[in-house]
Amino acid sequence: MTVKKVKPKLDLTELFKILSNQKRLEILMAIFDNCKTASEIAKVVDLDISTVYRYLLMMKRAGILKSHREKGIERFDFSSEELYKILEHAISFLEKVNNPSKSLDTKGYLIAFSSELLSIQPDLVLDLRGEVCPVPDIVTQRKLAEMEDGQVLMVIVDYPLSAERIPSSAEKLGHVVLGKVKNAFGETSIYIRCRRKDRG
Repeated sequence: MTVKKVKPKLDLTELFKILSNQKRLEILMAIFDNCKTASEIAKVVDLDISTVYRYLLMMKRAGILKSHREKGIERFDFSSEELYKILEHAISFLEKVNNPSKSLDTKGYLIAFSSELLSIQPDLVLDLRGEVCPVPDIVTQRKLAEMEDGQVLMVIVDYPLSAERIPSSAEKLGHVVLGKVKNAFGETSIYIRCRRKDRG
């Protein structure tokens, strides 16, 4: 008689134990802006690829990460946008603790069914439904680079992590995130006003 092993459930203690390792945390931060391959992560965190891959598999088994193959190459990403938000909130918390006088932007992007936001007529629409990381993030950045200053881009995605990453990366590039709306089907429309660095 074969006894089937039951996978232990990940609890809060185990989750924080995994996150308390400096190298594993560096690996997660390397994936923060975009999903990556083991070799790409190894370069960022300055570890040998075998050690990085071992950590990646361990976090995948724990349910923290997931992976998919793109042209035969395995890419790793967060298993849920919730873990992305945990790290995002942790970073905001540290900024608040370390710089108490600095006012923090709460990143209130989600404007559910806002008539003001929905009344905006975008200059361009990118429908990236069905695409997974890193395609929506990269395509959005390329499109913004082609647009004129002041134009509005609406990006439609159904990959939850891209809905989190695209506003963050757009702001880092100097663009203005006007807001985002999520519908009942899990699709998110993100409104971004292009701001060119070369504008007069």
